[in-house]
Amino acid sequence: MKIKGTRSIFIYFVIITIVCMITFPCAYAAFFYKSYVIRYDRGRNILCDPYVVKKDDWVFKLFRQKGEISNRDFPEFLRIFKRLNPHIHDIDRIRPGQHIVIPLKKVDQDELPEQSSGVVTIPYLTNAPLPNDATKDSTDYRVKNGDCVSILISEKFGNYGTQSYQKGEKLFRLMNPQIENLNLIYAGQMIRLPDPKIKNQPQPPLDSEAIHKNPERDRPDSSVAFDEKISLSSGVNNPQEPSDSPLPKVASVLDAKLFNKGNYYLPRPGQEDYKVDLSQTPFIKLEDGKRVFFISGDEKQDSDIQTLKSFWKDVLIVNVAPDDSMEKVFNTVFGSLEGDVIKHRLSFSDHGVDVEVQGKWIIEKPRKKDEAIRHLCITIIDDLKERTPQSIVRYLDQNNIIIKEILIGKSVEEPKSNVSRFNIADKNLDIIDASDHETFVKDLLMAMGYQYSPDKNISFQYAGIQINATSNLATKSNDNIFYIDFGNFYGDAIQAIEKSGYSIIQIKDNDSLDDIIQKLLEAMNASFIKNPTFMAAKRPADHNTRLTIPGFLMDHAGMSGVLLTLAPLHHQVGHFLTGNDIRIIRINRQGKKNE
Repeated sequence: MKIKGTRSIFIYFVIITIVCMITFPCAYAAFFYKSYVIRYDRGRNILCDPYVVKKDDWVFKLFRQKGEISNRDFPEFLRIFKRLNPHIHDIDRIRPGQHIVIPLKKVDQDELPEQSSGVVTIPYLTNAPLPNDATKDSTDYRVKNGDCVSILISEKFGNYGTQSYQKGEKLFRLMNPQIENLNLIYAGQMIRLPDPKIKNQPQPPLDSEAIHKNPERDRPDSSVAFDEKISLSSGVNNPQEPSDSPLPKVASVLDAKLFNKGNYYLPRPGQEDYKVDLSQTPFIKLEDGKRVFFISGDEKQDSDIQTLKSFWKDVLIVNVAPDDSMEKVFNTVFGSLEGDVIKHRLSFSDHGVDVEVQGKWIIEKPRKKDEAIRHLCITIIDDLKERTPQSIVRYLDQNNIIIKEILIGKSVEEPKSNVSRFNIADKNLDIIDASDHETFVKDLLMAMGYQYSPDKNISFQYAGIQINATSNLATKSNDNIFYIDFGNFYGDAIQAIEKSGYSIIQIKDNDSLDDIIQKLLEAMNASFIKNPTFMAAKRPADHNTRLTIPGFLMDHAGMSGVLLTLAPLHHQVGHFLTGNDIRIIRINRQGKKNE
């Protein structure tokens, strides 16, 4: 269900209320909130159900029960599930207590209330009766960043582990059956908190299925396993790593795990395990399992290098000096990745829109067999204001180009987002019917602020005779008046009209839409750029994204920033343009409006 605008939300809650009144008697119904999370996958927002695996669960059973994606395209659903749950290495082997997210539906930006927070809370009804004690003395609460259930309960019921606390926890479970794991709540989620005065009242029955159905649900997730032959005593992302160290940024850009704290033990038959000090010899593990170790040229690391090379076939050694620049470190790392050809430019065409992406480094992202080739486009920027807008980042992601930007400057403030004067969703404003020439000319002129008057009288001298005729008049101001003829005048009649002091253009049956637009713009005395190019980010062109859009960009008083185009623009490109105060007039050849 799409929920857009106040009216939609009001109707939504009216329906819920009516269903509640008709379907369930008040004494036997409960009104709860269910929280879903928004995950990002290849340029799209995915509504997901956070779930803790229960005993006797199996993947295909869960998939068939949930979501629009699995019903429409099951193979695509599986691919999305695997990307959102990288810790599930074999979907046929899931264990009770594992945390997963189940993709339900693709959603547009801001389609659901509070979607930007990453958590969507939706009310639902249950016909399971609840004891009065469990509902009358409670309050609604919206989870904040840093909240955890144990603290929320202990603030009202006393220290963790006490009898009073245990009672508070049982009440919390009863009031919030939608929360299957007390260690897994999200900022923005709606929950109910029991009132502490209830602790002196008789204990309510707590044998409901919601509480005892899955005794294993609160066990910590043990789904992430390390290499089977390695005894690991290490940490990821050393907090003592200098804030300007390039290694965390290298790992982030490559979607790799950084190991730079603790010790890494390599088993050796008949000998003591070999210990690698990760603070001295850190490494990253790429998505394809390849490991890149960083050494500083210290002779003490020579033995580490030989041991590491003998232990793994797929290991790379990179020399990095403490004073190496960010750019030098990245050049060294990318140069070491065998088979990854570094590019600096990619391009593609999308329904007539030519897109060119340039970056400091462009490499292929590690992929599995039969997966589409995806590229990482990596660029160093000095300021947050130089970042590529999210609309273009998402658009490129959907075209298998992932933008990664490394901030090395000191800017800490987020740039203010542009507020457009125009609304891309207002399709009556920016869709022009081009099914026939006359309709097209009339609608285009009116969209550009002109008054169009058909069959207006016009009088002119022709071969010494005063001729009275009719034509179509376009007016916007006293100094911008012209006629449009659709082939009713023949011979040199057009020249005779112009000699009489009138401005007139003639639209012929074989004129293309581009020809017609250009004639109209010239009659308006409007300056314009044909097939304009837009830079996505506010930075030099050599490391930027260019979008060349077929059409005409007006550069004229009163019409500056108006784009006339026949290209069916992707909605993310539309958001980018309108965010830069470009008004889009979309010309539809078939005369059918986009849905």
